[in-house]
Amino acid sequence: MKSNSKLFVLVLSLLLVFTAIGCEDNTGNEPVENALATENQVENQTPEATAEETETEAVEDTETDLVEDTETDQEVEDPGFKRSDVPDEYKWDLEKVYTNTDAFMADVENVRKSFKLFSKNQNTFTSNYKTFSETLMAYEDTKRINDKLYVFATLQAHTDTSNTDFSDLEDIAAELDTDLSEATSYFYPEIANMDSTLLNSYMANEEMKELQPYVDRILRSKPYILSVEEEALLAQAQILYEVPESIYDAYNYNTDLSDYLPEPDFTLFWTGTREDRKDILTDYYAKTTLGNDLLAEIYESEIKKNTFFAKASNFDSALDAALFNDGITRNEYDKVFEITHDNLDILHKWISIKKELLDVDKVYYYDQYSPLIETEQRVVYFDEAKEIIYAALAPLGDKYISDLREGFGSRWADVFATDDKYEGGYQWGTFDTDPFVLLNYYGQITDVSTAAHEMGHALNFKYTNETQDYFSAIVPIFNAEIASTTNEVMVFEYRIANAQTKMEKQEALLNYIELIENTIFTQMIYADFEKRAYEAYEAGEPISAELFNNLMGQVLVEYYGPDYGLDEVATYQWSEIPHFYNAYYVYKYATGLSAGLNFSDNILNGDQEDVDKYLTYLSAGSSELPLPLLKKAGVDFSTGEPLQKAFDKFESLVDEFYETLK
Repeated sequence: MKSNSKLFVLVLSLLLVFTAIGCEDNTGNEPVENALATENQVENQTPEATAEETETEAVEDTETDLVEDTETDQEVEDPGFKRSDVPDEYKWDLEKVYTNTDAFMADVENVRKSFKLFSKNQNTFTSNYKTFSETLMAYEDTKRINDKLYVFATLQAHTDTSNTDFSDLEDIAAELDTDLSEATSYFYPEIANMDSTLLNSYMANEEMKELQPYVDRILRSKPYILSVEEEALLAQAQILYEVPESIYDAYNYNTDLSDYLPEPDFTLFWTGTREDRKDILTDYYAKTTLGNDLLAEIYESEIKKNTFFAKASNFDSALDAALFNDGITRNEYDKVFEITHDNLDILHKWISIKKELLDVDKVYYYDQYSPLIETEQRVVYFDEAKEIIYAALAPLGDKYISDLREGFGSRWADVFATDDKYEGGYQWGTFDTDPFVLLNYYGQITDVSTAAHEMGHALNFKYTNETQDYFSAIVPIFNAEIASTTNEVMVFEYRIANAQTKMEKQEALLNYIELIENTIFTQMIYADFEKRAYEAYEAGEPISAELFNNLMGQVLVEYYGPDYGLDEVATYQWSEIPHFYNAYYVYKYATGLSAGLNFSDNILNGDQEDVDKYLTYLSAGSSELPLPLLKKAGVDFSTGEPLQKAFDKFESLVDEFYETLK
C-alpha cells in the first residue's frame, strides 16, 4: 500500500541525507530529494490542484522563458528542513548569474542608463538608419540584461519566500521591467507605421538580421498597435497587470489562518476511512471556503483586467488576444473542446471503473484520492531516478542523454523541499543563463516523471538558445509543454515495458492513466470553467462566488458523468488554480500532452528520421508560428488527430489496467 504519511518519507529522506553528508565518501549514498509531484500529481497521492503558469505580455512575448508546471496547493507538514542543510550540488548556482547584490544593482543602473538613449532617439527613431539600428541594438542588449535581473530576483525569492531582502530585489526587477516597457513603448507604433520600402532597406543590412524576428512580430501585430501616446499609457499601466495575481498569492501564501481553522491530518487521509478523507478535504478547503467571496472578487478583477487590456489593443475579447499571441485561430481553439466533449464517455467509463473498485455508491471528490491498487512501498533515490530517465530517453540519442547528464551535473536543478521554498515545479532562464529547474522531490516513483518533465523543458530551452538568435529563441506558449510531456510519456512507456512484476506493471499503468487524466481531462475541466466564466462576464451576468461555484459544479458533472457525485467542496476548485491568472493557458496542457504522446509514439515506433525531426523541433523556438512548426515535426493539429489519438491511448490504457485486475 501507499506510505502511511508523506512525513514518513520526508523524515526517512532527511536521515539518509544527513548520513550521506557525514560520510567522507558519499558517492554511493545520494540523498533522497523531497518534492511534490507536478501537474501530473496522481490521485492516490495528495489532494493538490494542478495548473500551469507562465509569464506573458499582451502582444509581445517576453524573452525570458518561464515554464511553470505546478503550484501545489496542499500545505505539506513543515519538516523544518533548512536550505543550509542541503549540499550545494542539489541547489541552483545563482552566482553564475550575479555574484552578489552589488553586481545585481550595477546592472539595474546599466538598464536605467539606457533609458537616456531611448529617450534621446525617440523623435528621430525611424528618420535614419544610424539612429534606427543604434536604438534597436541597444534595446536587445538592455533587454537581455533586464531578463537576467528579473529571473535572478525571482529565483532568489523562490528559494525563500519569507526573505524580504529577496522580495525587495523582485520588486526592483518588476518595476524596472515596467520602466523599460514604458521607455521603449514607441517602438511598436513607429515601426508598424514605417514606409515598408524604407523599413526593408534598413533591415537589409547584415547587422539587423538578428532583429528581423522582432520586427516581423511587430508587423504581424500591426492591427493591434495603438498610437505612440496610447502605447506609452498602456506601458505605464503594465505595473498593474500582476495586481490580481499578487493579491491571490498574498492570500494563499502570506495569510495564515491556522489558529482559526481546522488543521488537516493528512496522515489520517491515507490510513483512515472514506469519511475521514471527506472531513480532511473539508478542513483543507476551509481557508478557501472562508475566503470564497474574496477570491471571487480577485478572479473577477483578473477577468476585467484581461478584457480591458485586450479591448484597449483592439481585440474583440481577452480570448482573441490570447489566441493571437499563440498563433491559434478560434476554430482551432474550439476544436480542442469539441474533440474533448466527444470523448467524455471514456472518462465516464474510467469513473465507473473507479466506482466498482472502490465499491462506493458514487465517486465523490474525496474518493478521487483513494488508492485503487496495492503498490510497493519504496523510496526512489535521486541517483536511481536519473538512471531511469537516461534509460527511458535513450531513443533520443547519445547527444540528448549527454546534455541531460551535463544539466543534472551543472546545478540546473534545485531539488530539495526546504523551509519557505516556492512550491511545485518549473523551468526558467534567459538567453544568457543556464536553464534553471525548480523541483521538490520526495523520492516517489511518480517524482521520476516530474524530473524528466522539467528537464525536457530545460533541454528545449538549451537547444533553442544554441540555435536561434535572441528574438527567435522564445518557445511559444502553445508549444511550451510538448518537450516536457514527451519526456514524461517516454518514462511511462519505459516503466511499463520494463516492469518486473504484475504489481509494478499495474502501478505504471495506473500512473500513466492518471498522467493523461490529470493533464488532459482535468486541465480541460479548468479550461471549460475558465471559458464559461469569461463568457458570463462578457454577457453581463452578475459575477460572484456563487456563480463560479455553480459553473465549476456544472463542468465537473458533465465531465465525470453519471457515476460521479458532486459535493460542495469540489465546487471550490476554481479558487485553487493559480494558472487562471494567466488567461487561457490551461487548455494548452491538453494540446501539449497530446502532442507529447504523438511524438513519443513516433520516436519509439518510427525511424531515425522521426527522431531527427523532433530534435530539430526542439531547436526551433519561435522561428515559425506554433502549428506550422509542429506539422513539420510530424504532428498536425489541423486534423484533430493528435488529440483524438491521446484519448484513444487513454482508453487503451484503462482497458489494459482493468484487464490486469481480473
